[in-house]
Amino acid sequence: MRVLLWIAGLGFVGFGLAFMVAPLHTLAAAGIELSGALAAAELRAFYGGLELGIGALLIASAVRPAQARNGLWLCLASYGGIGSARALGMLLGGVATPFLWFALATELGLASAAAWMLRRH
Repeated sequence: MRVLLWIAGLGFVGFGLAFMVAPLHTLAAAGIELSGALAAAELRAFYGGLELGIGALLIASAVRPAQARNGLWLCLASYGGIGSARALGMLLGGVATPFLWFALATELGLASAAAWMLRRH
C-alpha cells in the first residue's frame, strides 16, 4: 500500500515540478504546442500547483499509516478521473499516440491498484 502511494505521489510531484519549471516545453514533449506567458502561467497553476498538492498528499499518506486508506481513495479518484477523461477524450477525438496510451495505462493501472487495495483492506 505504501509503495503504491509513494509511486502515485512521486508521479504527481514529478510532473508538477516539470510544469512549474518549464510548462510549455513539458506540454510540447507530449505533442501539444502552446505559447505565451498566459498559457505558461495557467499551466504552472493548474498542472504544476495542483499536481504538486495532490502528490504531497499522497506522499504524506504513505508516511502516515493511519492515513493510508485516505491516500488510496485520493489515488483512485485522481488517477481514475484523469484516466477516464483521457480515454473519453481519445475516443471522442479519435486520437491515439504512444504518449496517450502510456499515460492511460499508467493512470488506469494506478487507479485499479488503489481500488484493489481498498477492497482488500
